[in-house]
This record gives sequence, C-alpha cells and structure tokens, in this order.
Amino acid sequence: MWSTLTHVLCVCLVYLRYSANAACSDNKFECENGSCISQYDVCNGVKNCPDGSDETALNCISQREYCSKPYFQCSYGACVIGTAACNGIKECADNSDETVLRCGNEDDIREFDRRQQGNCQENEIKCPSGICIDKSKYLCDGHDDCGDGSGFDESVELCAHMECPGYSFKCASGSCIASQLVCNNASDCFDGSDEAPLLCNTTGVSTQPTIKDTPIDQIGCPLPLGEERPIVKDRDQRLITPPIIRGTVYFHCNPGYFLQGPESSHCANRKWGSPIVPKCVKYCDAKRDSSGSSKDMFNGYSTRATCLLQGQTVDCGKRYHEPGTEIKFNCATGFQTLKTSLPDMKCLPSGHWSRERERCDQECGQIATPIKQFSADGYSINNTEVPWHVGLYTWHNERDYNFVCGGSLITPDLIITAAHCVFNEVTGHTYAKEIFRVVAAKLYRGYNEVNSDERRRDVEDIVVAARYKGREDNFFNDLALIVLKQAFELSDVIRPVCIHFSTFAEKETINNNVEGRFAGWNYKEKRELQFVPAVSRMNSECVASLKDIRPDKFCMYTHGKSLACHGDSGGGFTAKRETSAFSRDPFRHFLYGVISSAPNAGQCALSLTTLTNIQHFEEMITAEMEKSRNLRS
Repeated sequence: MWSTLTHVLCVCLVYLRYSANAACSDNKFECENGSCISQYDVCNGVKNCPDGSDETALNCISQREYCSKPYFQCSYGACVIGTAACNGIKECADNSDETVLRCGNEDDIREFDRRQQGNCQENEIKCPSGICIDKSKYLCDGHDDCGDGSGFDESVELCAHMECPGYSFKCASGSCIASQLVCNNASDCFDGSDEAPLLCNTTGVSTQPTIKDTPIDQIGCPLPLGEERPIVKDRDQRLITPPIIRGTVYFHCNPGYFLQGPESSHCANRKWGSPIVPKCVKYCDAKRDSSGSSKDMFNGYSTRATCLLQGQTVDCGKRYHEPGTEIKFNCATGFQTLKTSLPDMKCLPSGHWSRERERCDQECGQIATPIKQFSADGYSINNTEVPWHVGLYTWHNERDYNFVCGGSLITPDLIITAAHCVFNEVTGHTYAKEIFRVVAAKLYRGYNEVNSDERRRDVEDIVVAARYKGREDNFFNDLALIVLKQAFELSDVIRPVCIHFSTFAEKETINNNVEGRFAGWNYKEKRELQFVPAVSRMNSECVASLKDIRPDKFCMYTHGKSLACHGDSGGGFTAKRETSAFSRDPFRHFLYGVISSAPNAGQCALSLTTLTNIQHFEEMITAEMEKSRNLRS
C-alpha cells in the first residue's frame, strides 16, 4: 500500500541509521532478537520484526520531521497512508490512528469519559490503583501520576489524539513535555521516547534507573539510586563522592525533595549505623499548588481536613506530606454540599496532590433555636436572633477599644458596614486598618463586657465604595467592606446573612414596603443587643420628606417607640423571604441596606432613617465575596 515515495523515504532514513548493524547486510534492519528485515519495512505501522522492535518509539520517534502530508503519522513516529486515521482499520502498531478520543462520535466520547471517570469527580479520571487525578493538571504530562507504574494517565488511548504546542515535544504516547527536556539524559516522557538514541544521537538505549534502595556498588555503605539518592557531605559540609567506606556522613536533598531517614549516619563494614537508609523523596507541599503558586491546599473556612498515612492519623498542620498521604474533608459548621461526601486528596509519588480541595457551599440567613434570652425595651432577645450582626471597635487612647459602628457578616471573613464608620473625611482616606477590631456574638456593647460566645478578629483590609466623600456629598456611596485577618468559625450565634442582587428594573422597588428589622445595642443602661422592627420606603417616596436624598438610598420608619440611635450606623436592615437556593428551610433572612444617616437627629432618629441600598453596589460586593470564596474558603 505504500507508494514509491514512501519507499524512498524509508531508504534514506533507515539506510543511514542502520547500515552499521553488523549482523545484517547494509540494506537490512536488525531486530532486537537478531532477525533481519528490509529497511523498507521499518516504521511503517506494521510489526515486521518477530519482537515488534521495528515499530517502537526508540526507532521511530526521530522520523517525525520526515513524515508529512499526505501521510498520517502514528503517535510513536511511524508513517502510514494518509487515509489511515479513523478508517476502522488499525494501521498504526500502537492503534493511535483509531483511538476513541480521536475517532469517536459525541456519544462514544461521552461514554469513554464516563468509564474513565468511574466514581471520581467530573474533571478527573480513575487510575487502576483506585486514586482519582485531575485531568487538567496531570493527564498526559509525561509523569506517571497514577503512581502505580502502569503509566495509565500517559497511555496512547488517552493521549494520542492531543496536539502539543509548538514549543513542546510530543512523547510517543502523545503526552506533551517542554522541548528543553528532550535529550537531557533523563526520561521526562514516561515511555522514554524523549531520550531515544536516534533522536539524541546516542549509541545505547536510554533508560531511567529503577528508584529503589540498592547499593551503589558492593564496596561501600548502600545508597539509593536515581532521584532518591541523597547528597552526601562530611562534617565540614564538603561533598563526598560514593562509595562511602567508613566514617560519619551527613545527608541532604535537592530543592523539592525532602530527606526521609536520619540526617547523619556512621558507615562501617558496608553497613550504616542506623537501620534506615536515608533517601530523598518528593513530598507534597500543603502550602503550594502544582504550578508553584503559594496556596493553602487543604485549609479553608468551609471545610475541615483529616490527614491519614497508611491508615493512621497524621498532623494536618505539617507543611510537607509523604506520598500516599490521604486528606479527607467534611463541611465546616454553617456549610453544606449537595454531594454524598467531599472527594479526598492524595499525595502522589510525583510530589503532587491528586486534586485540589473542593469547597462547601455557605449557608446564610438562618436563625438557630434560641438558647439564651433576656429582655430589652420589651423585646425578647436571644443570642441567636441576629447572628450576622457584629460590632466595630477602634483602639482608643492606647488603653482600650471604643465602639464605633455595627456591621453584618456576609462571609466568615467579610463584613459590610457604612463607609463613614471607617473613613477619615479630613484626610480623604480610610483610617488605618490596625486600629479596628471586629467582635461577633456580642450581647453587651461595652468592649470589656465579655460573654463566652463572642469572638474577636483583627482587620486585614478595608474597601470603601468609589467616590465616597462623606457629609459634603450627603453620604453618597456610604458603604464599605471589611476583610478580616482570620475568618470567624460559624456557630449558632455567628452566621452570615444572605445577599441577593436583582435585575436593574427591580433595584428600586425591591426596597419598598419591606417589613424588616435592624439590630443594634440599646443606648441606655447595660446597652443590650436588640433588634427593632421597621418598614422600608423606596427612594422616590423618601423624597417627600428628604428633598436632597441621594439616589443610592432608601429610608425606613420604625414601629412604635423604638428608634434607630447613634451607634446603629453600619448595621443591616434585613427581612425574611423565601428562596429556592436552599432545599432545607427555604425562608432565610436577606440584607437589604446598611444604616447610613438620620437627618435632623440627636441621640436617636425621629423615626426616619436613611440606608444605603446594597443593590447599587453589586459589582463591589460580589467581587469581594468571590475573593473570599476562591482564596479563603
């Protein structure tokens, strides 16, 4: 089936490269078992040698640059007829012309992917060993990330169809590696095709030494071979070249490898003084991802991790973990997952984690069953009634903290409050973040009146709405977000409020005639936590009483004798509404606005209070909430 041109191609290539074979004539190719075949029959897709050695990557990978259209190139380098791909006939020795991922229809590929996925996540494949690995990170990268020696994740079936970028090298199986790794005397392709003799102009077959604890020779103390072999130094930190005959030596590892075993040992009579032969092992870094970026791999406020090695619990707080370490996850209090369970992570032999930690979804706007109660101005209050309400305090006179404003928890490490609570109108900038402290689950306003439930956090960052100027602009854009240094652990008394953003047409009407409430601390006596019922009025109705009200505001009227007072600023106006976002308890509390100002008020507002409508700050709020979820949950 081959054309004359194809025969000429083979003559040019094979004759030049195999004429040195002594056992066969100049126009013959010597198989590895000693048989002789025609040079025209080498790398043509058919195994003509009894042992198939004429159709291997070691002999054919270097032919790629000579195989061009109209011919089809097999993954390992052989050239076959141009109609070979997806014609239903296996014309490549490795079947790379007929793989499902190259030739299958959508249904075939979907079924193939389903079988490879097994009981793993949607973006993963299941290795023969049973572990799951992330396809986007570990599939077809040259490394045996399944870690069982099978190279399953580097197989022709999974990789042959892939197109590698121009700056990379395509291994015989189809995997892609960096081009600078080719012919570097180390097999960076799992199949070793990047070190093929004809490709690299070497004489012997390049193989990667098996990494195991074997003596480097028979006259000294044993050391591992390959990547596991440690750097050996004397007590003066001078390098020692094995064999080690006698004396005390000190072991070190290259960056990215960590010493397993003693840091030093004494050699005598070809035996080490310690029973364990030290070796350098690629550990998995719990503080850095596979790209090298700094990242906490399995700690976040939405999950709780348990670490196991060979069935035994190990310290999750360690930065480096041995291959084989498994990380199991549960959702933290206040979070949920719709899945039966969260997928595990496993430290692979390559020193990579098998996947990234999966996050849980945040619950919000839910009130727990009351466990403590007290009375304030006739309202029955308990410490679970407004679990999202927090107090903002500033360091005062270098001795104690003074109360400034309220705020609402919207994620475990993000508070929404009024800009005027954190903004210095004289300088036109926010106050220094170091002077603030946020307290959750506080029953009494006084900073030193502490209860067992309350928790305190320092501030990492303050984000104020753009173009906020304060009083001179009648508190236009009076909204700020506070990022905490450490997230609150959610509980019955510390929970975030829900936030929902509506379409543009609804942004005004959503805040009209809402029967809601706001929280604060009574300004008299013990200053207990309380909530006040109120009803909202949209901006166009507020204008009747407030001619200069800004467009980002709505107003509220309190019921009865209760009023919004000085110190309630920054607190949230919330209301209960039904949502389809949660299957359990669909009625949740949502945040509508943040208390901004009370015109013509003294200590307390005369029933009317203006609030900043959060609907006008969707981009700002959602951006910070996404940061919280993506970076810290």
